[in-house]
Amino acid sequence: MSRQLVAFIIVALKGGVRDRVLNAILIVGLLLLLTTPVIAAFSMRQVLALATSYSLSIIGLMGLLLTLFMAITLLARDLEQRSVYTVCSLPISRSSYLLGKFLGLAILIFLAIAILGCFSGASLFVLERVYPPERPFAWGAFIIMLWYQYWVFLIVGAITLLFSTVATSNFLPLALSVLIYFASYSTEAVRYFVQSAGGQERLGPVVKLVGRVVYWILPNFSAFDLKAEVIYGVAMNSKELLLTQLYGVGYLGVLLVLAMTAFSRREFL
Repeated sequence: MSRQLVAFIIVALKGGVRDRVLNAILIVGLLLLLTTPVIAAFSMRQVLALATSYSLSIIGLMGLLLTLFMAITLLARDLEQRSVYTVCSLPISRSSYLLGKFLGLAILIFLAIAILGCFSGASLFVLERVYPPERPFAWGAFIIMLWYQYWVFLIVGAITLLFSTVATSNFLPLALSVLIYFASYSTEAVRYFVQSAGGQERLGPVVKLVGRVVYWILPNFSAFDLKAEVIYGVAMNSKELLLTQLYGVGYLGVLLVLAMTAFSRREFL
């Protein structure tokens, strides 16, 4: 790893740690996780299941907000302070600059998910002792779920960064990233409907083609969603987990290559 890349990673980490909005979002998430026992008390039979679903939803929401905010500010802060103009005027690789920024973002997201996961795990551990479930809580599945949720945020961050390299405002990358995030959880269902007998009868050829194109372009976040396995103790398929991981690595790699290519060709006036 080059010194330039390490330097940019450190700069991104320092900027994220000093950011008050980032700290505020993280504190709100921790406070919400502390309310898990209160929320779970409303369920008389499935206390741990409700608490798990609530905790994972909080981690997902706070993680998404953290990712979007940090990814938007990666380039926006440097553009506002005009420091990016100085960087681009020096004999420094733009790819190293952008990749270093993203790796710093990845480390910050990992730390945030780890902190939120620890608080969530502590709450679930206490509830498991107070309200013993019929079957032991799947702690291994819980950790795997957090790992794959982390990869969802990495892809969302890369998508936001890609749009930020070509957009002139912060609103468009944010809006497109949010739209893609929610749409990507439905791509699998859309594909099944298009291929079903009902879809073949009701949909026209153009709509079918658009559905297939959207399925192959947008990320399939439903493959990373393991909430059911954690909540209900469903056994995980190791082959499917491996394929999902490889898919995430490949998709993220393509996004980063596109972002670095677009950023290297951008003109700063």
